[in-house]
Amino acid sequence: MQFRPESEIRELVAARFAAERSAILGLLPGSEVEHIGATAVPGSLTKADLDLLVRVPAGDFDRGVAALGERYEIHQPENWNDGFAGFVDPSSGEIPVGIQLVVAGGDDDQLFTEWRDRLIAEPDLLRRYNALKQAHRDARSEAYMAAKAEFIAASM
Repeated sequence: MQFRPESEIRELVAARFAAERSAILGLLPGSEVEHIGATAVPGSLTKADLDLLVRVPAGDFDRGVAALGERYEIHQPENWNDGFAGFVDPSSGEIPVGIQLVVAGGDDDQLFTEWRDRLIAEPDLLRRYNALKQAHRDARSEAYMAAKAEFIAASM
């Protein structure tokens, strides 16, 4: 895994966020689109990708899956549930894009936003998270993802 300081790509990510947010709101008017993930956390190390959280009311979740599925590719369907679906932009270019569709106020919604907000508010947590990333800079993606999941679960 290769990581870099989010500050190196902040402007590129901001532009990509604005474009993707606009596109998603066109597909799902009334939804909420937030920037989550490492590029949303000043001072973090990142894989140089953009993670978006798209919130919809429970009654709009299936419509959200269908609408996002028209523009984006399904991602990790084994992780999907009644309140979470993942997508990626197959034509991401320089900044890969991942989209997490969640039911507003659901467990998945709270997990994503709480984790981002804690990393911003707790410098020691961010320092330890960055250290975990540095320790996995030459690791396989699967090893990093497992260590990351364990770290987040232990920190929540």
